[in-house]
Formats: sequence, C-alpha cells, structure tokens
Amino acid sequence: MGCDMDDNLKAIIPFVIIFILIVQMVQMRLEIGELRRDVEGFKNQHEQYSHILWSEYGRDIYAAREYLQKTRPDIMERLGNASLTVDSISTWSFEASYDPREGVFWVWYYPYGQTERSIVYVQITAYYPNGTPVRGFPWIRYKVNHTTGEVIGVSADTADMEVMRAYNRLYRNVTTSLGISNHRILKTCRHPVELLSDNETWFDSEMECILAENLSLCWFIIGEVDGKTGVLRRLEITRPFEGGCEKEDELRTLDTIEKLAPYNATAQGLKRDILNLTGGLMFNLTFPNP
Repeated sequence: MGCDMDDNLKAIIPFVIIFILIVQMVQMRLEIGELRRDVEGFKNQHEQYSHILWSEYGRDIYAAREYLQKTRPDIMERLGNASLTVDSISTWSFEASYDPREGVFWVWYYPYGQTERSIVYVQITAYYPNGTPVRGFPWIRYKVNHTTGEVIGVSADTADMEVMRAYNRLYRNVTTSLGISNHRILKTCRHPVELLSDNETWFDSEMECILAENLSLCWFIIGEVDGKTGVLRRLEITRPFEGGCEKEDELRTLDTIEKLAPYNATAQGLKRDILNLTGGLMFNLTFPNP
C-alpha cells in the first residue's frame, strides 16, 4: 500500500512542477506586460514634458547652438556631416538630459541647482546622421539669459574642462621634465584651488601632486579661458615644490590652498601669490584664436 502511494506521488510530481512553471510564466508575462505599460506611460509623460520644455526653452537652445556656430569655427570645421544638438539644460529647479534617439528630454527635479532664476545653462553636443555621438567633442555649456534669449558666455565648468583637457595632453611632458617616468608614479591627486571670472576671462587654478619612488612633489596648473567663447588662451604649469598625496600631506595642502584663495581672492592676486610660492613657471603656453 505504501509503495503504491509513493509510486502515485512520483507520477504526479512532474505534472505539479509543470503546472507551477506554467503559472509562473503566466505571472511573469503579466508582470512584463505591466512593466511595458509603465515604461510606455513613463515615456509618454516625458514626451509631454519635452513638448513643454521645447516651448519654454527652445529659444535658449537655438541661441546657444547658433552662438557656437558663430564663435567656434575650429569646432565647426571638424564636424563634417555631423550636426549640433542640445545635450542638456539646467535651471534653478530642474535638469533635463536630451535623448536624440527617442527625441525626448529626461527630466529630474534639482532643488539645489543654479541660484539665478533668469539663467538657463545649455550644453551642446554633436551627432552623426546614424545617431553616433561625435567622439572627442568638447564639453561646452553656455549661460543664457532666459528673459532675453541672449547668450552671456560659457559656464565655469566649461572653462575647467577645457583647461584640464589641455593639461592632460601636456601631462607626460611635465613628468618627463621632472625626470619621472610614468611607471614610477605610485599615486596622483588633484585639488581644485579656485575658479574665478575676471573681465570676461575664466581663471582656473588647481594643484596636482604625485607620489613616486623616493619623490613627492606638487605643482599648480593655471589656465585662462575666454569667457565668451570657451577657447583656452593660456596654460601655465608652475615649478614643483615639496608635497604629496599621503594622508599627512592633506592638512598641509588644504592649509596652503586656504591661504592662497580666501573668499575675496582676485584672479591676478591669486596668480601672483602662486608664483611667489612656487618661484615661477615650468611651462607657459599661449594659444592663438581658432
């Protein structure tokens, strides 16, 4: 009797398993269908947002794009058959990233954004006709007066990105001049000092430190960027001085930066103090108009 029950149970088990699997598959299909409806609804919602954004900020976007076309012939010459489009916009209350494939803005609330309510920041990028982004297109974001539609100039982060892009290309020359091969560098660290606007020019300064075998040095990077166009005008690298990336160096580094860049620092005063501290420049590069 017991054996017969065991045999019957064994015969039923496969059908039970199949039934459970079918139920799970049906449930998964229902969940996937519900998820698709949610995604579709989410997309429709963002299509509505996008329509509103284009209506409200389209003038600012087109103004930024036309401004780049007029002021950056160096960029336009390299584009070929690629076209400019908006990458993102940022206001005092939200940020929105544009998806050129879907043709929609993805929006998120940003309560700690820009403080100036009449200002919109518009970042421009470029894509080829097949939807591929243009490789190496510079980070460039414009400050636009939303009330008038006038482009004021480039943003602070645009200036910083331009300086660091040029410095990264020069980095190997810097370490070579110091007699340090890259494979000997154990650690690097970089500290922002100050980013100041003065007479339509962005002054960007940062401190770079390296820890190599039996060597620990720091130097300053000083860049000047045209505040209207975002073109790098000057890049300077100071002479190195003793410093490093270890924990015990941190307080000394922060103290140095605090003394160099108080809250009321000016661009020229900061540069003068940096040169006095370091004893002059190791590299001094100027760049012509594009």
